[in-house]
Amino acid sequence: MGAHADNQEVTTGPSEPVPAPTFAAEVLDALPDATAILDRSGMIVAVNRAWRMFALDNGGRSDTTGVGTSYLDVCERAADGGCAEAAEVLIGLRSVLAGATVESDREYPCPSPTVDRWFNSRITPIGGATGGAVASHVNITRRVHSEQELTRQASHDPLTGLANRVLFTEVLTRALISRPGREAVPDVGVLYLDLDLFKAVNDTYGHGAGDEVLLASAHRLSASVRPNDTVARLGGDEFAICAPRITTEGLDGLAGRITEALAEPLRIHGRSLRVGVSVGSHLAGAGDSAAEAVRLADRAMYRVKVERSSDGGRETAGTEPHVD
Repeated sequence: MGAHADNQEVTTGPSEPVPAPTFAAEVLDALPDATAILDRSGMIVAVNRAWRMFALDNGGRSDTTGVGTSYLDVCERAADGGCAEAAEVLIGLRSVLAGATVESDREYPCPSPTVDRWFNSRITPIGGATGGAVASHVNITRRVHSEQELTRQASHDPLTGLANRVLFTEVLTRALISRPGREAVPDVGVLYLDLDLFKAVNDTYGHGAGDEVLLASAHRLSASVRPNDTVARLGGDEFAICAPRITTEGLDGLAGRITEALAEPLRIHGRSLRVGVSVGSHLAGAGDSAAEAVRLADRAMYRVKVERSSDGGRETAGTEPHVD
């Protein structure tokens, strides 16, 4: 692709030799990744088919991203538009062209109107007297999605899809961080929930029915909270909710809505079962310990359960779930 190769030929087999520039262009087009060749000033001197398709898919045009365009200008425009990743790519590109580094790699999101995609921008120098660089965009969407799924699995309950104890603790800890200007008043609600007759469902109808109770309960909990609240399954039949920026009245109202929602019968394996829930609440403030806030909400839940038992309520251990 340099002038020194204009009169060279490449033998590719028993057929006639192919001019080197033609062969180089065909090889470039055969590369699966979007690839551009830059001269030492950063000007794009050649692109492959994948690069042209990449530009079209992302709203680009040949006169702004193709041959004869400065790739430095392309990155600068994107960076000026607020794209932090483009600013990082620009730094790496300048470093490679200046000979200060042998490679620049930057991963960045590149969503389209229909799909979320991720790419790796890789820039490597061209040696010899010609100089310049090769810039390519490698699609790493599948790998990133796999990593995101592993992260999600590590932080979410596999049955219900709710946050697990680890993620809940992280969310609650962040909500309790003291920040300048934050009022020193309790405003982070913690609810601790225990399904009253879950064990009886398992013992009477089997673990499959118990799983259905957990799934249905998780759905009702998620439908009862505010958009910024976090619902978690801590394990077994125990759930918790972190409700930031809430008052005592608001937390009491949330607990009441949840109690009412889970008091309604659940349709499980052809039966209408009433399981019920005991809810304990605690209002924590900035600087409080997340573990202590959960412990106090758990203690409040236990008091509710004991009071119901002493009042002759049906939420006692060993009681069969009510069938409508």
